[in-house]
Amino acid sequence: MVSKTSIGLADLPNEIIIHILTLFPTRQLLPLTTISHRIHALILTIIHTRILAITSSPSKRVILECYHPSAKLSTPYFFCDYLYTEPFALSSASPTSSPSSLSQLRNLYSYFRPTPPEGDRKVWRPRPSGGWSWVPISSVLDKGEEEGQEGEELVSQDIYLESHELFTQLQSVVNVVKTGPTKDLFLSCVTVGEGLVRVWRDWLKERAEGVAKRKGEEEEEIEKRLLWSDTQKHVGLRLRVNGRQDERVPVLVSRDEDPNVGYTLQYEELVVRSSQLLLMMEDSLDRDIGNTGKAIVIVS
Repeated sequence: MVSKTSIGLADLPNEIIIHILTLFPTRQLLPLTTISHRIHALILTIIHTRILAITSSPSKRVILECYHPSAKLSTPYFFCDYLYTEPFALSSASPTSSPSSLSQLRNLYSYFRPTPPEGDRKVWRPRPSGGWSWVPISSVLDKGEEEGQEGEELVSQDIYLESHELFTQLQSVVNVVKTGPTKDLFLSCVTVGEGLVRVWRDWLKERAEGVAKRKGEEEEEIEKRLLWSDTQKHVGLRLRVNGRQDERVPVLVSRDEDPNVGYTLQYEELVVRSSQLLLMMEDSLDRDIGNTGKAIVIVS
């Protein structure tokens, strides 16, 4: 006589459970993490694998739009090259530990570098004396401070503050697009994050003068160069600031009046919350299916 025995979820090997769980989108997986510590760890592994797959996908490109609100229509977008994603450290090999790792996963970020636009694309900026003039958004070759260090080509943009201005504003929009046969033909587009950040005069001055000597100070300065464009800290820009001396000094300046200043902002890194990137990408899958055969053409 054959005895009948029931097999529960705990009796299944990890490979089968992972195969079942991968059928669910990430938003449906998150509530399942409370079932057990084992399921919690397996779901974290699945989510982390998905993040790495999305960020390294050759068919998906991250593009950044960063502009002053008055120059929205004339500022070009930038394709961003993927750099790396912060490593996710499992607490141990046992899947029955680390119940707090879900919060650690939320704090992982992926890093991208904006690349110079093709062609001679420019933006408008106001003149200190009135009116508007062309200013190119170009690339700057940073040769590095140490001899033998290879230079990095960074996208740069000039900004100017008149004596009465305490800050300027930067509107940033981060999209993930699926490119078509040509680079400027987008088959789909999903917004990952957007926001408005104020770049203060004092912050610009401190970053332009902030040359740290000790290692601890260097790390602190790197963190200060990161500006978040939203309160949730989904999207941030790490900027290098260089002072400019090509602005004409006004003939008459009050004693308590700040001088006109100019700076060059170099886009060192685009920082995107990895979980936000994954969730927005998965939400766009239905749009990809519904928009089959349609394309988006971006002209700048």
